[in-house]
Amino acid sequence: MDEPSSGDDPILLVRDLKTHFPGSGGGIGRRAGNVVRAVDGVSFSIDRGCTLGLVGESGSGKSTTGRTIMRLVDSTAGSVHVDGTDITRLSGRALRRVRKRMQIVLQDPFASLDPRMRVDEIISEPLRYNTSLGRAARRARVGETLEMVGLDPDQRSRYPHEFSGGQRQRIGIARALILGPDLLILDEPVSALDVSIQAQIVNLLQDLQDELGLAYLLIAHDLSIVRQICDDVAVMYLGKIVESGPRDVVYDAPEHPYTKALLSAVPISNPRLRGSRPRVVLEGDMPSPSNRPDGCSFRSRCPVAEDICAADEPRLERRTSDQRASACHLATTRPDLHLPATPNRVQP
Repeated sequence: MDEPSSGDDPILLVRDLKTHFPGSGGGIGRRAGNVVRAVDGVSFSIDRGCTLGLVGESGSGKSTTGRTIMRLVDSTAGSVHVDGTDITRLSGRALRRVRKRMQIVLQDPFASLDPRMRVDEIISEPLRYNTSLGRAARRARVGETLEMVGLDPDQRSRYPHEFSGGQRQRIGIARALILGPDLLILDEPVSALDVSIQAQIVNLLQDLQDELGLAYLLIAHDLSIVRQICDDVAVMYLGKIVESGPRDVVYDAPEHPYTKALLSAVPISNPRLRGSRPRVVLEGDMPSPSNRPDGCSFRSRCPVAEDICAADEPRLERRTSDQRASACHLATTRPDLHLPATPNRVQP
């Protein structure tokens, strides 16, 4: 087992992580024996108290990456170090000890809570199986955690269906916090909520991070929320990271054509500025992860692809001094290349 790292090392270090599944047959590109490469060589790190946003279309491998890190899905290759310990090598008690330090908050706040259990039972269950606390101590800890997430401890005897969607997500966050983790994996934590409630949950997560020094892996589609709370951003496409770096660098000057297309779709909040930004529209669907194109996986949808994109798979590497990495041949050979765009008109 690896020795614990020093406080200056990242709380999470993922290196060349791969999660492959056997093909099921019955569909185009899903013949028996084909391998579905859901996550195919992903690397990143998260420092203590920081947030990394993992973004991309549905099917890009974001959620599978998060579940593999949590060991809810077994990896095919690569390593996941939590505070210096490679958890892909652990099992049994050793794995349970490390799991207390990382927890997950799921997308659907209703489906993730057992409807037959009261809130007190849901939140205290991790304490029963991972600590030696007595009943009174567990009850006190649950009350403190409910207050921390903005809920009344007197509501602990209720069932999940008696709460609103936002309150249920607060219960899910309380359950994730009850063991005092260092890292939270937030898998689309606000996408199932109303817009006004989304803002409340985002503010809560930011307050908890400031108060407790938590690190977050935020898996999200909403790029405006990612920009609000993340320090760094990693863009996934078909199981691979195609661009990563500091938030403002990636948002203000994206290099990869896929990143440019995603960012062009972010709504502009100021009505007077709507229509001033060109919209990049991608044609076609994402290829199957069991039948990838040769060379660059994005080339089948990229409006500026060249011959080299079909012949060679680009590596994710730094090309400038701004700590940003991208996987695009044209970022080196033609860095000033702009994507063809369509006007982003104001809807009537």
